[in-house]
Amino acid sequence: MPEHSTPAASAALAAIGAYQRYVSPYKGFCCAHRARTGHASCSEFARRAIERCGLLAGLRLLRRRFLACAASYRALMAAGPKAPDTEPLNEPCPLFTLRNAKCCGGTSLASCWPFM
Repeated sequence: MPEHSTPAASAALAAIGAYQRYVSPYKGFCCAHRARTGHASCSEFARRAIERCGLLAGLRLLRRRFLACAASYRALMAAGPKAPDTEPLNEPCPLFTLRNAKCCGGTSLASCWPFM
């Protein structure tokens, strides 16, 4: 029986799915690694890692990903606040759907980071 089909792995995948559906869209900010690099968010990375490698190996990979995400967050914060465009966008940010959340402008994913 493959490791990723254990009850613990199934429970972890269900928890990640619930987080992605019910929490993440409403928390008001996106994954720093996704915002900086354009790659999958940490929760999506975790889901894929557990599905492909099993729970224990997936968690080891996720630990390294969280370190990379923390480095991305520090890099985004070190970049400082971005100057707003003269005409702000009135479109919802594609990375989250929090009510009244708007993109800061620009075309990169980093433009949607809430602290800039």
